[in-house]
Formats: sequence, structure tokens, C-alpha cells
Amino acid sequence: MLPLLLISTLPAFTLLLVAPASYRPWKLVRELGVVALLLARELLSHSASAAAAAGRKEQQGARRIMPPTPKPKAQAPPALAAADEDALPLLDLPELALDRVLEELSPASLAAMACVCKGLRDRCSMDALWDRHVRGKWGQVLGAAARKEWEAEVAARAADAARPRPNRRSGWADSLACAWPFSWIGCRWVREDTAAAPAPHPAPADTVAAWYRALECGEFWFPAQVYNREDGHVGFLLSCYDAHLRYDRRTDTFTARYPPHGRKPAKEEEGVQWCRVRAAPVSTPAQDLHASGCLDGLHPGDHFEIQWRKNKDFPYGWWYGVVGHLESCNANIGHLCRCHEDDTVMLEFRHYASGSRWRQTTVSRKDHREKGDETDGFYGGIRKLQTKDEISTWRRFWPVDVLS
Repeated sequence: MLPLLLISTLPAFTLLLVAPASYRPWKLVRELGVVALLLARELLSHSASAAAAAGRKEQQGARRIMPPTPKPKAQAPPALAAADEDALPLLDLPELALDRVLEELSPASLAAMACVCKGLRDRCSMDALWDRHVRGKWGQVLGAAARKEWEAEVAARAADAARPRPNRRSGWADSLACAWPFSWIGCRWVREDTAAAPAPHPAPADTVAAWYRALECGEFWFPAQVYNREDGHVGFLLSCYDAHLRYDRRTDTFTARYPPHGRKPAKEEEGVQWCRVRAAPVSTPAQDLHASGCLDGLHPGDHFEIQWRKNKDFPYGWWYGVVGHLESCNANIGHLCRCHEDDTVMLEFRHYASGSRWRQTTVSRKDHREKGDETDGFYGGIRKLQTKDEISTWRRFWPVDVLS
């Protein structure tokens, strides 16, 4: 019977190949062909199952005739048996002791421990545990803006998951699939005349553990700033620009995506090292002028960052410099210096050679606003560097040769 059934399905398979899907009169013929093929496959599956069941019955009969020889039970060593009797289950530990144990686990071990049981899953998913790991690994590069963007992405994914999926028009074969237990009734042949609805993104839990996983797996682009963008391009030495970054755990580096510059499209840079990334020290967007609140306190020798852009279509970048002495000041006599009392502040960029048009510029303390032109660019807000760590970070990128 089985060979005859296989021979009878050949015309149905031929119809599936030659019948056009767009021509409606052939639709019923194609669906009948699908049913014939599925019926043949189901019969083949039942035949294989019956043969396997017969084989198992024969083996069971053989076991009844020859009973198996009992194997000696393996006994644990006395020391291990005593240790098992004295062992205390992990969840029976006092709360403080259990928290201390979990605090010592690495992120990978903590995630593995969460898979043991529901009780440990709840304990290992607490924000207090994962906050420590986030600060330890990502604190240098994550700021308040990154957290806000993550919360917005979580909300967007949750809204997308809650959105109802569009109803798909069902055909005659789809109705049959509801009652017939075919394992592959949902194949593309049955649904080729309808557009498959995309599966919704799973809504991630709004927890620190989920955030850590998204960062570690490179599933989240977060805002930060990159020193010496485009791998130390000479036009960006001693600067720091806004970018969105994604972590690559295979290389332990980042991919940076810079915003468009004027008519130039957005650029991506791979292999950005950790030492070149920082969290934005201020919340001012890259297109806005930073409000300078440090001008009255600037003295010669103070280190600063200043906004600069090539033209008004470009975003600002932050550039490193040092406050210098005015030309009218006698810097050789320290107690006679009155530069801090003057309304004009001399800003120097000492990685440029003397005489270069990029070497220095001046700003006003009382009426500071964006100044410049299309030739020399536009200078914006100023931020005074307050710590030695900030200054030493900038000094690490000091060029080997003086720029002209």
C-alpha cells in the first residue's frame, strides 16, 4: 500500500511545482496537493513509530527471559558522606551571609546562579547586586544620558510588544491545519499568498541586570564621548566628540558612530579603546552653546575645555587648552600679573606651534558668546578642568610632534 501511496503523490507534487501561486483557479489545486503530501508524510511517520514500538516490545520480552544481573551500589567515601550530611543548603544561609556570597560572584557566575531555581533567580536579579557590576565596568563611559536612552528604549520595546499583531487572511488549508496534527502544516507553501507578520521584540525587564546584559552583548548603543576621533586623525588631536557607542566583547573595544558633519554622512569607527571613551561631563547637547560659569575664576595656568566647530552646520567638539598671559602682562614677575582682573582671557592651545593661527584666541569674561568665522571656526562655551585625573587624561593624548 505504501508504494502505491507514494506513486499517487507524484502528480500532487508536480502540481505544486508548476501551478502559479498568483492564479486563483489553481489555488484549490495547490492546496489539495499539499494535503496529499502531508497525508503521505503522516503515514510514513506512523509506520516508523509502529516499527520502533515493535522493536521495543521484543527487547522487553528478551529482558523477561534473562533477568539482568543486579549491579553493586556504589558507596560514597565516608568523608564525602559526612560532608553531605553536614552541608547547609545555600538558601538556608542567613540573609546577610547569602548577600555576601552573591556579591563575590562575577556577572557570568551571577547569571548562572540565577538559573538554578526561582528563589535564586529573584535574589540574583536584584538591582543592588548589578549596580556594583555596572559601576565597576561601565561607570567610566556611562552617564545620565545613557540611562535615559536605555529607559526610553525599554519603554519603546514594551509598547511594540503590546501592540496587537495584524490579522492574517486564512485559507482553506489553514482551516484544515487547526484540526489535523501535521508537524509542518505551517510551512511557507501554505502561507505563500500572505505576508508573515513579524514577531514582536521581547520586552526586556526594566532592571539593572537587563541593562548590563544589553551593554555586554552589544545590543544597546549608548551616548558617550570619544577622544581623538577617527583613530587620531590630525584634524581632531586633543579633541573629544559626542558619539553613540556599542561594545564588542570579542575584541573588548567599541564601535563609535559619529553624527553627520554638515553634508557629510555619519561615520563609524571600529576598535575604539576604553582609554579613549568617557561619559559626557555636561548635559549640553553637541549642537547647543554651553553656558560658561567659570570665566570669572580663570587664571593663567588653568586647564580648560572649550567648544569649537568648523561652521554652524557642524556639532561642537570639546578641545583642550591652557589659560595664558595677556600680551600686556609681565609674566616674569608673578606678583605683578593682573590677567585674572582683566575682562579679556587668553586661551592657548600649546600643541600648535608659535605663530600658528590655531595657537591662541581670546574671549570676554562678561559678555562671552559664540565667536569666530567660517575661516577659523567658531568658539563656544568653556569648562574649567577641576581634577588632576581630567588633566592627566588629556595629557596622555599629547601629540609627539608640535602641530603647525
